[in-house]
Amino acid sequence: MKKIKTYFNEIAVVLILLFSLLGCDSNDDSNDSETDEKRTIIEMDTPVNSDINWKDVKMVWNEEFQEATSLEDTWNYETMDFITPDNTDGLQIYRKENAEVSGGTLKIHAKENDGVYTSARLSSKPAFKYGRVEIGVKLPEEGINGIWASIGLLGVNIEEVGWPQCGEIDIMEYFSNSPNKIFNYIHSSTNNTENGTLLSASYPIESAEEEIHAYGLLWTDKYLKFYVDDPDNITYTFLRPSSPTEENWPFNQPLFLLTGLVIGGSYGGEGVDASLFPASMEIDYIRVYHPN
Repeated sequence: MKKIKTYFNEIAVVLILLFSLLGCDSNDDSNDSETDEKRTIIEMDTPVNSDINWKDVKMVWNEEFQEATSLEDTWNYETMDFITPDNTDGLQIYRKENAEVSGGTLKIHAKENDGVYTSARLSSKPAFKYGRVEIGVKLPEEGINGIWASIGLLGVNIEEVGWPQCGEIDIMEYFSNSPNKIFNYIHSSTNNTENGTLLSASYPIESAEEEIHAYGLLWTDKYLKFYVDDPDNITYTFLRPSSPTEENWPFNQPLFLLTGLVIGGSYGGEGVDASLFPASMEIDYIRVYHPN
C-alpha cells in the first residue's frame, strides 16, 4: 500500500508541474497578443450639449518631437499593405529611414535615387474618441508635380470592415501641384470617392510651405469641425446625419492618426518633377485636448 501511495504521489507532482508549465505558456501568449493588438484608447466624455468652449481645454496627449523622442514608442511604421495601394496609386516605397526626429520636428522625407522613390508613413499607437486634435505642420515645396502630404484619422476597425467603411477624417491634405491650398476630406461607406459623394472643402494659406500652421479638428458625437491656426477659425463643418448609421457616421468609435507623403499618382499631379527632391514635411507637434 505504501508503494502504491508513493507512486500516485509522484504522478500527481508530474501532472502539477506539467499543467503549471502549460499555464505559463498560455498566459505569456495571451499577454503578448493583448500588447501587440490593442491600442491605447483616449476617450472624451460625451458632452451634454454641443456648446463647448474649445479654448478652455486640458491637454490629454501630445507629441513635441524632441531630440530624445523614440518614434517606435508611439508610432508604427506602415507599408503599402496597410491600405489598398490603388487608393493612392503612388510610386513610393515606404521606409523607416525616411522618418526622423531632428531640430525639434518630425521630418518625413520624400527621396529619389536612380529612379526609385522612397518616403515614410506612420500610424499612431494611441487612438482617440472625440476631442480637439491639432497638428503644427510645415509643408513641402509648392508649384510642381509629385507630392501629396496628409494627416488624418482612421477607424480602429479598419482590419475588420476595410476602407472606407472604417471612416476617415482628413485633417490636412496638400498637393504640391496646388500651391497655397489645403484640403479637408471625410470618407465613409456613404460618402467616398468610389461613388462620387466624397465630402470635401478647401481653403487658401499663402505661407503653408514657408511657415508652421496649426491644422485642427473639433470632434464630438454631434459634429466634425475643421479649423486652421485658431479653433474659432472654422474652415468646414459636417454635422452628424439626423439618422446616423455605421455607413454615414462611423465616427462614434476610436480613430488613430495616420500621416505620410505619397510621391506621384493622380492626386499629386501627373508625373513627378525631379527638381522637388529631396522634399520634406515637418511636423512640429501633435496635441489632443479635452474640454475642462
